[in-house]
Amino acid sequence: MIEAPETILVIRRKAIGDVLVSMDVCRALRERWPGAKIHLVVDRAPAPLVEDSPWTDATLVYDRREVSAGNAVARARALWRWLGRLRAVGADLTVDLMGTPQTAQWTFASRARARVGPAKRFRTWAYTHVVARRDDPVFAGERFLDWVRALGIDPGPWRPQPVTVPAAERERVESALSIRGGGERPLVVLNSSATWPAKAWPLDRFVEVGRALQREADVALAWAPGEEAAVEHIVRESVGAVWPLPPTDLVALAAWLERSNVLVTTDSGPKHLAVAQGTSTVTVFGSTDPRGWQPDRPEHVGLTNPVDCHPCNRLECNVEGHPCLDGLASGLVVDAVRALLGREAEPA
Repeated sequence: MIEAPETILVIRRKAIGDVLVSMDVCRALRERWPGAKIHLVVDRAPAPLVEDSPWTDATLVYDRREVSAGNAVARARALWRWLGRLRAVGADLTVDLMGTPQTAQWTFASRARARVGPAKRFRTWAYTHVVARRDDPVFAGERFLDWVRALGIDPGPWRPQPVTVPAAERERVESALSIRGGGERPLVVLNSSATWPAKAWPLDRFVEVGRALQREADVALAWAPGEEAAVEHIVRESVGAVWPLPPTDLVALAAWLERSNVLVTTDSGPKHLAVAQGTSTVTVFGSTDPRGWQPDRPEHVGLTNPVDCHPCNRLECNVEGHPCLDGLASGLVVDAVRALLGREAEPA
């Protein structure tokens, strides 16, 4: 057990889902040291989702474009300024949840007397407390709590930490549903977005899901800028069964997911946002391992077509026909959604 820190720096870069499943680490640290100030390092994209977290006091946004712009001299100066910001936090404890060569450097540069990071080659020099590898597949959120355990703290089981949603965003959702004449039936949201081609489920499968559920639920489609062609295809081919959500930022999307009953999704940021907001999910898994990115809870269902090459963790599939996802029938997803809707309808 370390001496009680006054200031804690938590480093969690990269994707939205990575950040959201990591927030329970901040909860565990806050519960152990309620008087400590917790500073969280994230990339620009997920920052709006965590800036109002009750488990942190400040958010440091890392802008990779700013640090990588210009010639070598400009980049070196930008890096020096960033390291100066980290040192200025005055952390007594730094928790590096990534363990990349970059974040190991940041951790050491923070000058914290206690520094926690993973047992990765050529990086343990940066840490005073090293988190041992795990051979057993485990959900990422639970795995990140090993960083807390390395400090001699029992964090309890992982639990999702919801994003703070302003009342005005909830009111916009209810107003939009009212205008559409909805709100009485269950709301199922579809998310076809995939950051990797190997995670993408064919758009026509989302069409099939929407058409199958239209008699028992309102079916909406979440989307982001750049996905207009996919939205047009799904809405057109569903022949009125699926309607697109209004343009949203991430906090507004959190409000919609909080209001929905089930999200049908790829393994992506919106999936983890739905989990955080307490919404049931049906996730179609491509190259990634459901055991690592699926909470082991009955309200979250993970589906894939079982093939020998899954999981491969490839960005793009190198097997003809992308069998793990292209071979996944929409009927299995529809059945899972109906089971979850039925579970919600059961008396408590």
